[in-house]
This record gives sequence, C-alpha cells and structure tokens, in this order.
Amino acid sequence: MSIKNTAYRRYKIIDSMLTNKMRRYPTMEEIQDACFDQLDKLPSTETIQKDIRSMKEYPPSGFEAPIKFNRTKRGYEYTDPNFSINNTGLNDQDINSIKEAIDLLQSISGSRVSSKFSHAMEKVLSSYREKFPKTDYKRQIIQADTPPTSRGFEHFDLLFSACRDQIPTSIVYYSYRNRKFKAITIHPILLKEFDNKWYVVGYSERHKGMRTFGLDRIYEPHLLYKDFIDVNKEEKDSYMNDVYGVYPLNNKGRQKVVILVKPLATNYLQAYPIHESQHAKKHENGSSTISFDLIPSMELIRLFMSYGSEIRVKEPSWMIHYIEKSIK
Repeated sequence: MSIKNTAYRRYKIIDSMLTNKMRRYPTMEEIQDACFDQLDKLPSTETIQKDIRSMKEYPPSGFEAPIKFNRTKRGYEYTDPNFSINNTGLNDQDINSIKEAIDLLQSISGSRVSSKFSHAMEKVLSSYREKFPKTDYKRQIIQADTPPTSRGFEHFDLLFSACRDQIPTSIVYYSYRNRKFKAITIHPILLKEFDNKWYVVGYSERHKGMRTFGLDRIYEPHLLYKDFIDVNKEEKDSYMNDVYGVYPLNNKGRQKVVILVKPLATNYLQAYPIHESQHAKKHENGSSTISFDLIPSMELIRLFMSYGSEIRVKEPSWMIHYIEKSIK
C-alpha cells in the first residue's frame, strides 16, 4: 500500500523533530503545533498517533522507525539515535523497480529530450552503473526510435521556457520553399514532436494567427520583454487536436475526409488509427471506407499518397484533384 502525500509530509515533520539534537523528546502537543505551522492544518491527537504507528510498520507501508514514548522525559524519541526516514535503504524490490525504470529511460533518451534533461539522466545513469555493475545488466528488451539530433534542437530549452512562462520570442526563420530568412515574433504555446521532428506552435505577429515553426529552420531565438498575446482555448484546441501533422492547409477548415482502403491497408489503419475522429465501415471483401473529421494538412495528403494504390480518396473533391495533379 502506498503512503499518501499528506501523511508523508507529517512523517517528515515528526522525523525532523525526533532527529533534532538541540530539542529532544518532543511532546504530542509540540508535534501538533509543528504540523500546524508547516501545513496550516492542526492534526488531531489520533492522527499523530496513527502516523507514529504507521512509521513503525515494516516497508512498504512504513519505515520500521524505532519510535518510543519516553515516560521519564514525557516525550517521543528514536531508540536508535542515528535513525532517520531519510536514511532508509532500498530493499530488493525497490532496486529492481529502479533498474526497470532506468532501462526504460535509457531506451527513450537521446534526441527526444533536451540537453538539460539528458544531463540529469546521465547523472542518474552514472549512479546506476556505480550501484549496479555491467555484469548485472539484463538483455535489452526495449529499443525506441531515436534518430540523430537535428539542427535547431539546441534551442529546445529556450523555447521550452518561453512556452512554460509565456514569453514572446523573436526568431530568424528560414523558408525552404522561398529560400529566404524572415524576422518573426512568436508567442510560443507548445513544443510538439511529429514524425521524429520538433516544432514550436504559437501566435505569430507576422501572420496574425496560430502558426507552426520547425526547430530546424529557427535561428537566433531571443526572449522579449513585452506583453504575451494568447489565443482563445477553442482556437488552440482546434489547431493542435483537429489536425494530423503540424501544417494545416490555409483556408481549409475542419471538414469530412473519406478514403476507400484495400484489405491490407485496412488492417494496418485499424491497428494504427490516423486520427481520433477515424471511423471505419468494413466491407465483405475486407476493404473499408474510412472517414475523418479534421483539418486537412500536407502531412495527411502525403500519408495517403505513400500508400499508393492501397488508398483512394473519395472526398473532398479538391483533395482528389490535388493528388491527381501531384502524381502527374
């Protein structure tokens, strides 16, 4: 049974009083007053007594704390003067759980996290290797897709802070299509990963609306000391949740998209849905008609085209003509 957070905070207070060499043998009233001062809530005598009983229990419910009421001093004490719940060691189950968690972290690290997170992980892993030598490693059972770090990822920490603290940011943005640099001020809202690439989503002053910018095309980002322009929740939710990919097509609102899918691709799309709005109607021959309610994007069209003859778009008509023109 896990320890509740509120109870654990009281345990920490009790522990700090019992390990205080300058003021030994705290009374029940003194423990209650300390809890009130630090937690703004006065616990009852029954609550503190229950906490002490719980602390004396064996792990994982307690800490096997050697707490005793000293009748001569009329207060509580640790019979082992060196004991503290902060010094409680790990049992075998704890160690195995930590091993499994670190193995999982190892498998998903790399370019998926910022340099700050990677550094923290390296500190954990170095301690892990000191505690558990390589001869104790298990065979690898998880391998995640971790591509090489892309250009622009060095700005992850700055853009993360800008999104978290709502700080406008100036960037120099390079357009692959126009082969030009532009100075843009964005009001970042979200960092998003799609297809192993990172993007920042926010309000663009140049475009007067929500836009997505690839980190690989961002140069010289700087935080600005000016008012943050936010957009309403509906617009944010629609822009971030109603689109497959990261670049919604201009002037194409949320609409119905229908595709005819052959049997092999049907099985794949049933196992890996494209979007939460996906609805499939299966036919007797194994093929299916699949519909979506979303904002069309370039990524969606490219995905359909990547299936070749396995997928045929039935509507909207403009998407049919766009794909035909692209193929020609």
